Amino acid sequence: MYKIVLSIFFSLSFYVVFAQEDSLNHKNEIQQSDSMNHKIGFRQEDISDWLLQKRITKKKKAPKQSYLLIIPFIASNPAAGVIFGGGLNYAFKANKQDTRVSAISSNASYSTKGLLNLNVKSNLFIDHERLFLNGDWRYMINNETTYGLGSAKTSSEMTGIGGIPTSTDSLGQQLKYNQVRFHETVSREVFKNFYAGIGFHYDYFYSIKDGSLDAGDTVNSHHYQYSIEHGFNYQKYTVSGLSLNLLYDSRDNQVNAYKGYFANVNFRVNSTGLGSSENSTILLTEFRAFYSLGKSLNKQVLAFWLYGNFVTSGNMPYLLLPAVGYDQRQRTGRGYTFGRFRGENMIYGETEYRFPISRHTGILGGVLFLNATTTSDKETSLGLFEYIRPAGGVGLRIMMDKVTRTRLEVDGARANKTTSFYLGAQETY
Repeated sequence: MYKIVLSIFFSLSFYVVFAQEDSLNHKNEIQQSDSMNHKIGFRQEDISDWLLQKRITKKKKAPKQSYLLIIPFIASNPAAGVIFGGGLNYAFKANKQDTRVSAISSNASYSTKGLLNLNVKSNLFIDHERLFLNGDWRYMINNETTYGLGSAKTSSEMTGIGGIPTSTDSLGQQLKYNQVRFHETVSREVFKNFYAGIGFHYDYFYSIKDGSLDAGDTVNSHHYQYSIEHGFNYQKYTVSGLSLNLLYDSRDNQVNAYKGYFANVNFRVNSTGLGSSENSTILLTEFRAFYSLGKSLNKQVLAFWLYGNFVTSGNMPYLLLPAVGYDQRQRTGRGYTFGRFRGENMIYGETEYRFPISRHTGILGGVLFLNATTTSDKETSLGLFEYIRPAGGVGLRIMMDKVTRTRLEVDGARANKTTSFYLGAQETY
């Protein structure tokens, strides 16, 4: 029986705040927002304000423009054993004069059956916001359940925290592997809100162990059959390449946007000359939009997210094909396990309604969300949109720091008899 023990509210005692003085521009922005909200009886507060009001703390903290939140967790499942770990989220401004917030997130976990997850994801504005750095670094010893290509197949698998499978069904096949990833993109501001740049992307999968092969079933193994058909070594492979990156970002805050737009186009060329097992190209497209509802910027937000990932030429190895949960922050597909749907092409869409529960302070908030995924499979001539897999759920938000807008998030999602729970900081997108 799958068991999970999670210290959600205990994590509040682990947060650490690094304070610096606010820039004049940011102070003016807050004062204007406070003035507007005061007229309708709303004033944004955070957990520090609440602790002060309850006299749990006695000293008002100085204005700050950086914030660090640490979230510990404990979980277990039959494949991994007991999992110990924690997540770190750091939001900050690189310079006092900056208006954009940078963010770094990191997770570390280890299980009693030898699984390891170390990762750092970064979205940084530096050099007085003229440069934008996007990074995804990982080292993993992972165990993943895979279901083949396309979004036609369904299952009744139950999942736990962060989409970790809690039980398996007849459709799922176990893959255990080691992964090294280094993705880094550097873009320079060309004109207001628009950036262009290049990136380097490296992934190495090795020590791949296929549960179906271990059982002697080569015919039905999704990973083995795909690898043999497309010329990959089924025990290890590498993808290495350069990319061209175009980015537009007019969000008022990347950690928790109340308004603005985000668009990104990344075209990657993977080459055997750079170490790839095969030549290929892949196109990633992403669009997000945020709309404030009502008179207060801090009260209600309607958010949209459209994400597409397409293999445009050549072949990608099985574990690097587009799949849910494979985006940089591993947030696509709430409601399903990581990699539940994969294919040569993938389109994902999500909408989220964010609203206050604490109507006058905004400390507690909630979200309602719906998403849908579709993936393709060339082998069976299955195209995009032939099968669309929806999911939806609700979430609780706790405002940990009102300046950077860092919120603790706790989400529950439901999809085709699948239940998932998610814990983190910042918003899903």
